[in-house]
Amino acid sequence: MFAIVQFGSTQYSIREKDEILVDKMGLEEGKNVMVDKVLLYSDDEGKKVKMGLPYLENVKVEVRVMGEERGKKIRVFKMKAKKRYQKTQGYRSDFTRLKVLKITELSGTEKKASAKPEKVAV
Repeated sequence: MFAIVQFGSTQYSIREKDEILVDKMGLEEGKNVMVDKVLLYSDDEGKKVKMGLPYLENVKVEVRVMGEERGKKIRVFKMKAKKRYQKTQGYRSDFTRLKVLKITELSGTEKKASAKPEKVAV
């Protein structure tokens, strides 16, 4: 199964058992989270494709929070020629690593049942 989900303002293409790095979410490590902002869903063969306007209501993605990490250091260098001005800055982004456990398409009866994992607005 294949899906495109949205975390914050960024969209990610995911499959089951993938690990992705998203902007820091501040969630507890080891916690399972249901993501309901699914933009596109496709089965394994690609014959059944659903696209949301903007989100699909009957498709949920369950992810596990693996932990928080810091990204690679980015160096910013500014210089003005002939003015003796130089400035160097460093920056490292904070990320949350998520592992995709399940991508499920819910039917009408399953949609009304409460899901066990916590639902978090992302």
